[in-house]
Amino acid sequence: MENRDKIVVLLAGGRIVQRIDGQELKDEELYALLPDDVKSHTVFQKWSFQPVSNYTLRMCAELMTMITSYVHDEGARGVVVTCGVSLLAEMSYFADLVWDLNPPLIFTGSIFSAGTTNSETSTRLTQSIRAALSGSCTGKGALICIQDAIYAPADVLRISNFNRAGLLAFPESPLGVFSQPSGQYISLRYPRHRYTQKMLHPVARNIPILTASLGDSELILRSLLEKRFEELDGLIISGLGDGDVPSSWIPLLRKIMKSDIPIVLTSRYPDGIVQATENYEGSASQLLEMGLINGGMLSPYQARIKLAVGKSAGLEGKSLADYMSGRQ
Repeated sequence: MENRDKIVVLLAGGRIVQRIDGQELKDEELYALLPDDVKSHTVFQKWSFQPVSNYTLRMCAELMTMITSYVHDEGARGVVVTCGVSLLAEMSYFADLVWDLNPPLIFTGSIFSAGTTNSETSTRLTQSIRAALSGSCTGKGALICIQDAIYAPADVLRISNFNRAGLLAFPESPLGVFSQPSGQYISLRYPRHRYTQKMLHPVARNIPILTASLGDSELILRSLLEKRFEELDGLIISGLGDGDVPSSWIPLLRKIMKSDIPIVLTSRYPDGIVQATENYEGSASQLLEMGLINGGMLSPYQARIKLAVGKSAGLEGKSLADYMSGRQ
């Protein structure tokens, strides 16, 4: 098999393998960008080449099935996935929730298109492959290679769309870095403990995120109730401060909860955490007492992905709440 003992670079799109004219680099062009010490260990495979705005969680599940096949059935030594930076943190986070095999799985991307002055194509691909070959990324779940370092997906936050600081590791330090000038990977620490799940059912798709803001009304929430809200697979509330929402939302949330639709409470802030510090109409304390699932330090985007994976694994009630809070 051509993939046996190789690092499979799975091209799932992104500017890192796309010219500024929108055309994807050919395999021979990609090989030409790699140094000799990694070239012979690498095989390129194509997956999906389309705008990231068209990607779905179910496509991510299909991607993971393909990656598993490369490793489990074809004997690949590890897999590197290229994708758009806009979804790099979310796609890799999804992968980290379900990847239970030891071989390294590394996601990477570039803000700049291949072939442009600021292109990071050669650097990112080389670093990702070297990290996968190093042995230091084995058994650490899905990882992200960006900004000359390796990060855990849960620690990466997108903060910009136009410069190299467009991704920020937060709040933890990198898992490893690349030394200069050799470019070799140096492992620094292990990621936090992970709870992986087997996807037994199709991944839920109808899990909207509802964000509270200054003077927000209940119009969107009321619209959900009036338009077949029973089709919801879940709901993520991105609350103010500790997770607070306008008081007018409370009776509407109660109606949704009567249909056993899981609602996860998060804070809308990048370094936010849900805290039951005060008790008033619309407070996080009241919402948690009502039975909303505590999303803790999960961002709204992470909570949506994790809830989808949990439901796909057949989790319900307390087991789902424990999974969302990291106790399972």
